[in-house]
Amino acid sequence: MNMRQMVAGWMLCLALVGCAQEKAEPTPLPRASVSGVDSAADEAAVAQAFTAYQKALVAKDGKAAASMLTGDTIAYYAALKKLALTAKEPYLRRARVSDQLAVLYLRAGVEAADLRRWSATDLAADAVRRGELNTSAIERMTVGEVKVSVDSASVTMILDGKANPFSLTFWREGGRWKFRMIPVLEAIEYAMRTQVEESHLTERQFVDKTLATILTSPDELTAVWLPAGGG
Repeated sequence: MNMRQMVAGWMLCLALVGCAQEKAEPTPLPRASVSGVDSAADEAAVAQAFTAYQKALVAKDGKAAASMLTGDTIAYYAALKKLALTAKEPYLRRARVSDQLAVLYLRAGVEAADLRRWSATDLAADAVRRGELNTSAIERMTVGEVKVSVDSASVTMILDGKANPFSLTFWREGGRWKFRMIPVLEAIEYAMRTQVEESHLTERQFVDKTLATILTSPDELTAVWLPAGGG
């Protein structure tokens, strides 16, 4: 996998949703409201939730897509916003590789004024509206096996008739099944670190080379390392 392919994969995950530094627990429904529920009904509801999210992504309906994200996903966008506004280069360089790129990509793709005034949900919606993802591949995805355990579920995805090696995660929050992309982004972080090792680069070199596939202007490359909040 080359640098450009890695960036494309990361952009897809960012558009699908963010990640979090800490894993939160899903907010369960009152036990009386989930006990005795037909598992087949839950499995169908999870599959329907994925289809609705898929349609929102393809249509670039950021508002609809953001409404289908788990709480810890939205919380990540709040953390991402704070880093984009305040993190200076030495501090940001100590973050995970994928988090560094997430912040730099936000600074490059979103106006500083918008970063300052938008909410975390607005940022999540904008990632979808900008359409930095392969909608053709998303359209070809279908639901495979669905496994439900009370308020969490995993979904095996089928792409062009073949099962993907990973599953997607949904949590039941506020009575709705919502999409949680954090496990996929953790896989992307692992893939990036593997790429760093295999390419015999330092993390710093990897981030800089990856960033150079997105930005070509020296001024832009310098600017994205500056806090968007002006600090």
